[in-house]
Amino acid sequence: MCGIAGLVNPAISAGALRRIVPLMTGTLLHRGPDDEGCYVSDGVGLGMRRLSIIDLAGGRQPISNEDGSVQVVFNGEIYNYLELRNALSQRGHLFRTDSDTEVIAHLYEEKGVESFTDLRGMFAIAIWDQRARRLVLARDRVGKKPLFYAQRGNALLFGSEMKAILAADPALAEPDVDSLAPYFQHGVVPEPRTMFRHIRKLGAAQWLAYEDGDITVAPYWRPEFVENDAPVSSRGQVVEELDALLEEAVRIRLMSEVPLGIFLSGGLDSSTIVAYAHKAGLRPIKTFTIGFDRRQWDESADAEVVARHFRTDHHVLHLREQDLAHSLPDTVFTLVRHFDEPFGDSSALPTYYVSKLAREHVTVILSGDGGDELFAGYTAYKGLRFAQHYQRVPRWLGRRHFPEIVQRGARWLPRGRRYGAHRIARVLRDSELPFESRYFLKGSLCRPELFRQILTDDGAARLMRPGLSIFADDIPRAMQSDMSEVNKTSYLGLRLGLVEDMLVKVDRMSMAHSLEVRSPLLDHRLIDFVTRLPPSLKLRGWETKAILRDTVRRYLPRATMRKRKQGFSIPLREWLRNGLNEMIGDFLEADNSRLPSELFNRAVIRGLLAEHRRGEADHSSIIWLLLNYATWRDIYIDRRDTPALLRQAV
Repeated sequence: MCGIAGLVNPAISAGALRRIVPLMTGTLLHRGPDDEGCYVSDGVGLGMRRLSIIDLAGGRQPISNEDGSVQVVFNGEIYNYLELRNALSQRGHLFRTDSDTEVIAHLYEEKGVESFTDLRGMFAIAIWDQRARRLVLARDRVGKKPLFYAQRGNALLFGSEMKAILAADPALAEPDVDSLAPYFQHGVVPEPRTMFRHIRKLGAAQWLAYEDGDITVAPYWRPEFVENDAPVSSRGQVVEELDALLEEAVRIRLMSEVPLGIFLSGGLDSSTIVAYAHKAGLRPIKTFTIGFDRRQWDESADAEVVARHFRTDHHVLHLREQDLAHSLPDTVFTLVRHFDEPFGDSSALPTYYVSKLAREHVTVILSGDGGDELFAGYTAYKGLRFAQHYQRVPRWLGRRHFPEIVQRGARWLPRGRRYGAHRIARVLRDSELPFESRYFLKGSLCRPELFRQILTDDGAARLMRPGLSIFADDIPRAMQSDMSEVNKTSYLGLRLGLVEDMLVKVDRMSMAHSLEVRSPLLDHRLIDFVTRLPPSLKLRGWETKAILRDTVRRYLPRATMRKRKQGFSIPLREWLRNGLNEMIGDFLEADNSRLPSELFNRAVIRGLLAEHRRGEADHSSIIWLLLNYATWRDIYIDRRDTPALLRQAV
């Protein structure tokens, strides 16, 4: 596991690059505290920081092929590298190390960009092809490892994080105002955009080639969903095939020369990982979970059930609001520094804390990420069923008036319960909409009408203008396709919820503590198998994750199988009222607010904050979005409070 960075610029000498590349990799120390390496030649420089996991002695990077014509820096793990190495050796390739990085160099030498389809793992790769004078970048299939790039004239800069690019060219820290619309919609800036105007994300499952000033970007994989619901085989056969795939996906990710553990929430996905690690013979299994002082957010008791069942070496971090209150503002700053752009998913906070706990004991961790998206596990899938049934209610029964009746009845409820009634009314209203509109609203952190309220007239004209896309290009095509609603939701969950949100969160928060996270449920062979299953095997009536439950029931405690779905979240409403209240006042309400006055209506925002503090409404999502954006501006745009090395322009 590493952080990588570099640039191609024909106008820069090797001597200058020896100064520039270490500036870039110096921003990635947290990703690779164990070692560093650099390759430079006139016009090109590659660098890395290494977190040593495999081949501790021999895996130093950059690594080349036999004659040095292919140079590689690499972030990630290739789980089938021994199989690939054996095949390459039989074809005459000579190896100097036991590392997976060297396999990439020889495989590229033989197959070029076609080589990425052979890799099974998580990766961000940079390859310098000396003969062709070509830089090639690539990311793994679901984007577990990040990679960013920026073109400046005939130069291309890249890095595992945007701060590495800014270290070489601080002038690139120019905000992209158009990225605000998707950010307030989704809480993230979808690929390929970033919140910086000139920096781009390389998409998941894509490679990029840069040669003579020209960029070519192309995909090499995508998930394929089966559209017919005819049985592909007996349920028993599917269970046995899925069992074998799960067993293998976990087993190959236990490969490590350093201590390894598992994130355990007590839910079905993380418990499944523990079960298969136990089946593979890992003893003792170190497990880690997080608890809260508010019962409705606390899953530690559920995790304890699984830990006792498998006799794991279990570690729990209990987060108490009074203990965190004084440190929350500093933690928000830390989070934004690691994301390099505003990030609206508040579960980044507990992910940061549980990663810190795990790193005190292990260097590698396995997680259950991807199970909900792959196996139809979210409550949104029950929402599909609800919408189907609700739309069957005859209109002559006054179905269209149901939301209004519920909303009017809310006035007779205690103030604290009114929000729930309004939410039910909204669900009923949204259930009348076509799937595309329903999904758009369901996934929105800031609904369009609220987004319009917090903007000035000029801001609305700029950020809500027709034609301004809030999605990556493939998402509208998927929403308009002939896929079933279950498969559409699964695709959008993988593409938007997972690639753009969850995996970004897990990568940045774990690497903030130099912790490597592996996700067995996102093994691409497992994905290819599950996406080809009929939707009815995943959503059976009102039961979510049906085929996964059938498969793992033999291994898990009954209480775990009966556990209701609970998201990994925090008591954000209370934390915003208490521990973060002063920071909110400084950043969002003060006359010198970090929000640009030409875009944001500060009077409306002050009103929302007042309602939230009085408990009249829960505006947690929009406040968290605003606070993250204001903090990002404070760090990167207004004060430029970045590390000193970012100011050393070249």
